[in-house]
Amino acid sequence: MVSLNALIRSLLVLFIAIDPLGNAPLFYGLTATLSDERRSTIIKKSCEVATLILIAFALGGDMLLYYFGLSLADFRISGGIILLIYGIAGIFGWTEATMLQRPEDAETIAIVPLATPLLAGPAAIATVLYVKAVYGILYAITAILVNTIITFITLINSDKLMKLLGSNGAIALSKIMSILLAAIAVAMIREGIIEAMNEAG
Repeated sequence: MVSLNALIRSLLVLFIAIDPLGNAPLFYGLTATLSDERRSTIIKKSCEVATLILIAFALGGDMLLYYFGLSLADFRISGGIILLIYGIAGIFGWTEATMLQRPEDAETIAIVPLATPLLAGPAAIATVLYVKAVYGILYAITAILVNTIITFITLINSDKLMKLLGSNGAIALSKIMSILLAAIAVAMIREGIIEAMNEAG
């Protein structure tokens, strides 16, 4: 029998981990130079890939980590390094989006860093594994699908907020988001190192 309380808890904890509201400005900043159509394509692809990643970990993530001898600390560190590179690049006025000249190039930024590690990052993966362990696979899958829909709607409308800010405001916000992205990356690396040290100790 499905527990409404468990379902709500599963939905909320994964929503916090994915953080679509916090990621919306980051998504816009990385795709600001693209047309609305290409931005929509990238966001759709990012949500699809992130969903597949999270579902894969819900189904067999614990076994996969055990098989390769990996921990969530490893994901935190590697994901943080990737985000740090993009954050520094954004601060100096370069983003992956500015290098996209062909439609097929959208696949690159849609997967890294947008789908992972921004959406399906260490926090989301850890949360999915937690929900599965505590509430069961049904709740984990449901939480993933519902949050994917919420995330897509949030990200697809991120440009409306940016338009309200104007071009100068959008540029300033993009720089601020790049600094924030770098800070988030450093925090992920730090947390990964601390977690790894605790596991080793």
